Amino acid sequence: MSQPEHPDNEQIDLFSPSAEGPADAWPEHARFPCNRPGHTVGEVVLEDLRTSQNPLIVSGYASLERILRLLADLKPEQGPVRLLFGVEPHVTGRERFTLQYTDFPGEVRDYWLSRGVSVEASASLIHAIGLIEAGRVEARYLGGSRKRLHAKIYCGDAGVTLGSSNFTDSGLRHQLEANVRYTAAEPRRFYEARRIAENFWDEGLPYGDELLALLHRLLAVVGWQEALARACAELLDGEWARNYLGSLRLEDAGLWPSQIQGIAEALWLMENVGSVLVADATGSGKTRMGAHLIRAAMDRIWGSGRMRKGRPLMVCPPAVRHAWEREARLCDLPLETLSHGVLSRAAGNAGEQVEDALRRAQVLAVDEAHNFLNLGSRRTRMVLSNMADHTLLFTATPINRSVIDLLRIADTLGADNLAPETLTMFEGLLRSRRLDRSLTPGELSALRQELERFTVRRTKRELNALVDRDPEAYRDARGKPCRYPRHHSHIYPLNEPAADQALAGEIRALAGKLRGLLYLRGAIEMPAVLKREHWDTARYLDSRLKSAHMLPAYVVSAALRSSRAALAEHLKGTAFALEYFGLTGQFNKPPTGDVLGKLREIRGQIPENRLGIPLPDWLCDPEAHAQACDEEAALYEAMWSALTRLTDGRERAKAALLTRLLSDHHLVLAFDSRPITLAVIRSLLTQESDARVLLATGDSGSDRSEIAEVLRPGSAHQRVVALCSDSLSEGVNLQQASTIVHLDMPSVVRIAEQRVGRVDRMDSPHEAIDAWWPDDASSFALSSDERFIERFETVENLLGSNLPLPEEMLGKGHGAVRTEELIREFEEQVDADPWDGIRDAFQPVRDLLEGPKALVSETVRDEFRGRKATAQTRIAAVHAAEPFAFFCLAGDGDRAPKWILLRRRAGRTKPALDTDLHRVAGHLRRLLGPATETLPLDDAVQTQLSDFFQDLQHAERETLPRRKRCALDEMQRVLEAHARQSHDPRMRRVVNALLVTLRAPDPEQMPDWDALAERWLDLIRPVWYRRLAERKRARPLLLKDIRQDLQAEDALDAATLEAAFKDLPLAGRLEARLAACVIGVTQDAKPG
Repeated sequence: MSQPEHPDNEQIDLFSPSAEGPADAWPEHARFPCNRPGHTVGEVVLEDLRTSQNPLIVSGYASLERILRLLADLKPEQGPVRLLFGVEPHVTGRERFTLQYTDFPGEVRDYWLSRGVSVEASASLIHAIGLIEAGRVEARYLGGSRKRLHAKIYCGDAGVTLGSSNFTDSGLRHQLEANVRYTAAEPRRFYEARRIAENFWDEGLPYGDELLALLHRLLAVVGWQEALARACAELLDGEWARNYLGSLRLEDAGLWPSQIQGIAEALWLMENVGSVLVADATGSGKTRMGAHLIRAAMDRIWGSGRMRKGRPLMVCPPAVRHAWEREARLCDLPLETLSHGVLSRAAGNAGEQVEDALRRAQVLAVDEAHNFLNLGSRRTRMVLSNMADHTLLFTATPINRSVIDLLRIADTLGADNLAPETLTMFEGLLRSRRLDRSLTPGELSALRQELERFTVRRTKRELNALVDRDPEAYRDARGKPCRYPRHHSHIYPLNEPAADQALAGEIRALAGKLRGLLYLRGAIEMPAVLKREHWDTARYLDSRLKSAHMLPAYVVSAALRSSRAALAEHLKGTAFALEYFGLTGQFNKPPTGDVLGKLREIRGQIPENRLGIPLPDWLCDPEAHAQACDEEAALYEAMWSALTRLTDGRERAKAALLTRLLSDHHLVLAFDSRPITLAVIRSLLTQESDARVLLATGDSGSDRSEIAEVLRPGSAHQRVVALCSDSLSEGVNLQQASTIVHLDMPSVVRIAEQRVGRVDRMDSPHEAIDAWWPDDASSFALSSDERFIERFETVENLLGSNLPLPEEMLGKGHGAVRTEELIREFEEQVDADPWDGIRDAFQPVRDLLEGPKALVSETVRDEFRGRKATAQTRIAAVHAAEPFAFFCLAGDGDRAPKWILLRRRAGRTKPALDTDLHRVAGHLRRLLGPATETLPLDDAVQTQLSDFFQDLQHAERETLPRRKRCALDEMQRVLEAHARQSHDPRMRRVVNALLVTLRAPDPEQMPDWDALAERWLDLIRPVWYRRLAERKRARPLLLKDIRQDLQAEDALDAATLEAAFKDLPLAGRLEARLAACVIGVTQDAKPG
C-alpha cells in the first residue's frame, strides 16, 4: 500500500538506526517489477506507457504530479491517454470524527492545494493543460462514499502492471513495492488484467473539467507585473495572518483593520527578523493592537513543540499600566505588567524578583520604549538583561531626545538580531553607560536602515487612507466613527514693545560673542569615528571651536524665547530664579543652569590636549584661560542686566490667550519646554482667572495623574487649563481637549508632533482640533541656525559631546524663521514620511506597488485587487542581464510569508541569497522595468527555474532570522567540540546524528530549521541566564560569548540532547507555499 510522501505531522527521529533490506534472490524484474538495488518499478512501467498508443493509468490522486511529467513526454501520434484516479489511504484513516463531507474532487483539490506541485513540474503542468483542452487526455475518478478505488494498474500496448506501486516517485523508485506484469506472451492474464482496468474505467465518473480547474488553480504563467503584485499582496494584505492568528477572532475583539494589518506585519517581523519596533503614529490604538499581538506571539509558542513555554511581560509607564491590563483581560492574555518606576526603585529581594521576571519572560514588551535609553539608569540595564525570544518595543518617537536614542533602540531589540556590520560599526557604543559623542551622518544612515528592518510604522496620512477604504470598520466602543481629526492652525500675537525687542536683540548679540568655554572642558581629542573618516586634527579643532561658539548662544536664545524666568535660571540657577520671580514655595524643581557659577568653578582649569597640535592660548595657558572665563562671565552679566529691564509682556500675552480660549473650549492644553516658565504662567492665571490650573512636569510632585484624569476621553470637567512640560507630551491620552497651545515655539517638527499627539488621536471626540503657535518678534524668534542644530541633535547631548556639529551647519545664517513657515512644515510633515527617516519595514514593498515610483502599473494593480485569487502560484519569466530568481513563499497557519532573491554571480558556485525587504526591493527595481520582456515557460526557463528552486531548498536554513542562524552555527561548533572530546558512545552517537543533520541533511527529510534553532535556544537557556546574571558585563551578550561554557565536557549530556531533539518536525514542502516567482533568464541561456 503506497503512502503519500508527506503525511500530516511528519517527524524525523534523528537517533533511530537505519533499516537495511534483505539481499535474497529476486524473480525476473520484467515480470515482477520491484524497487531494489539496480532496478526500479518505473523503468518497466514508464517504458510500457511511453511506447503505448492509448495508455490507461489507474492510480491514486497523489500520482498527479508524476503523471504530469509523463504527459510532457507524450508524442504527437499518441493519445488519447486515459487517467482514472482513485483514493489515497490517509484520508479514510482520519483520527477525528467530522460532520463535514468532502466529495472526491474536493478531496483531491484540498490535497494538492495544501501540497503544491513541485517547481520542476511547472512546464509539464502548463503542457498538460493544453493536452486536456485539446482532448488528448481524458480523466475520470472512482472515489465516492461507497466506491473508493484503491487499485494501481498501468496498461500499455506491451504489458499491464498491477500491484502496490502508486504512480509517484516513491512508488516507482523508492518504496519497497510488490507488482506483477503480464504481457501478450501470457494472453489470458494480459487481457484479464486489462479487463479489470477497463471495468474500473467504465464505472468512473467524468473528471476532466475538475482536473483542468485544479491545474489552473495550482499554477498560472503570468506577466512579471502580476507575479510581483501577487508577492506584494501576500505581505501587505495580511490575509495569511487570519489563519496564523486562528482562535483570536480579531474582528469580534473590536479591532480595526489597521490594527489587524499592524499585527500581521509585526508577526512577520517577529518570524523573519526576530524582534519588533512598533512606531505607528500617536493615537493609532497601539495598546489594543499590542495586547493582541502579544497574545498571538504567545499562542504560537504555546502551540509549538517548544521545551520552554514561558509568560509574557509588559514594562510600561504607570499612567498606562491599567490600560494594558484591561486590554490583556479582554483577549484572555495572562500578561504580567511592571511599571517603569518599579524597575527603577526595586531593591533587595524585590529587585531580584523583578530581575528574575525579566529574564524569564518569553516575550518582553516595552511601552514608551524611548524611556529606556539611558544606560546609566537601573531600569534600562534591567531591561537589557532579558532573555526573551522576542522583544516588542512600542514608541511613536524612536528619536525622543537624541539620535543616540536609535542606538539604544537597536541594543534593546537584541544584539544577535543585528547585522554583523552594525555590531562592528557601533562596537564600544552599544551598552556604553556614557557616550562622549553623537553619531556621524554615515552612522546615523546605517542605523536608520538597520532599524527599518524591525519597524512597523504607519503615518497619520496612511492610517486615514486605510479608514477611507472601509469607514464602517472604524468605530469606537460607542459606535462613533474613528478618524484622525482635521487640524486648524492659528497664530497668536505677543505684541512685544519696541524696547523689549531691542533688549532681546542686545542679549542675542552678547550671546553671539561667547566662546563656549563651558563646553570645552575635559579632554579635547578626536573621536575614533572621525579618524576612520580621515579627518585631520586641524580640521577637527576648527569645527570643535565653532561648535562650542554656537551652542551657548542657542541655549540663551531658547531660554529667552520661553520666558524671563527661564533665562534667569540659565544664568544664575534655579534657586535664584525662583526667588527673584516670587515662585519660592509655589514650585520646586531640580536645580539647573547657573552658568555664571560654573564659569567661576572652571576658571584657570585648562582642558587636556590630546590632539597633538597647539590649542589657542586661552585653552592651554591657565592665566589666559582665567581671563577668557572672566570675559565670558562679563558677557553673561551683561545679559542679566538687559534681562532685568525686560517687561513681562510676553508671559502676560500667553496667559491672556489661555484665558480667552476657555470661552470657546472647556479644556485647554498648553506646552512649554521650560518648567519654570509654566510656573510663571500658572501664577499669572491664578491671579487673573477663575479657571482651574494644573501643572505637570517630569517631577513626581506635579499634577500628572490629575491632568490625565481631567482630560481623559469622556471627561465632563470644564474651565481647566493644563500646563505641561514636554515630558508629558507622550504616553497619556488627553483627547477630551480640542485645543493645544505652544507657549514656546517648537524648534523641530518632532516636538510639535509629540505635543499635538496628546489630542490628535483616531478615537478623538472632535472632528477638528486647534493648535495655537506664537508669533515671536524677530529678536525673540527661532533662527535658522538653531533649527539646524536641533534637527541634528538635542543640545543637551551636544553640550557634553566631543563630536562637532556637521560642517554644513557651521556658518549658517541667523535669520528669523517665520511662524507661517513652521506651521506649513508641520502640516506638510503630517502627510510625509516620518521626520526621523525611519520608515516602515514594508514601505519598500508598498513603493513597488503604488506611488510615483511603482513598478507595477495601476492597471495591473487594480485588476489584481479587483478579483479573487484564481491560482495558487504565479510564475513569470523575463529576459535579464543576470540570472536571478525571486520567490515569494506564502504564509499559512504555521508561519509568515517570506521574500527571497537568488542571484548567480560570475565565478561563484552558490547563488547570492537575500531576504532583506529593503535590499530585495532595490534589486527588483534594478532587474525589472518597463522594457523587461516576458518569456514563455519553455524548457530553458524550466531548467533555470528548477536549478534555482533546488538552490532555495538547500539554502532554506539561510532564510532564518539572524539570531536563529547564529544559534545553529553555534550549535554546530559546540557539538563538534563534544564530538572530539566525548568518550561516551551514546553521547558520540547522538552528537554525530545531530551534526549530520546540521552539515548534510537528507534532502528527502529536511528538518524544520526554525524548530531546530528554537529547541537549541531553549536547551542553552540556563547557561545564558547564568552569564546574564554576571553584573560586571557591559557589552551585549552574544550567543558566541557562551560557546566555551557550552563546550565544557559536563555542559551537555546524551539524555538531554535526545529529549530536546527527538521527534523533530520535518520542513514542509516549499512548493505548497510558493505564491509567486519571477525567473530572470539571460540571453545566452535561451536556445539559439
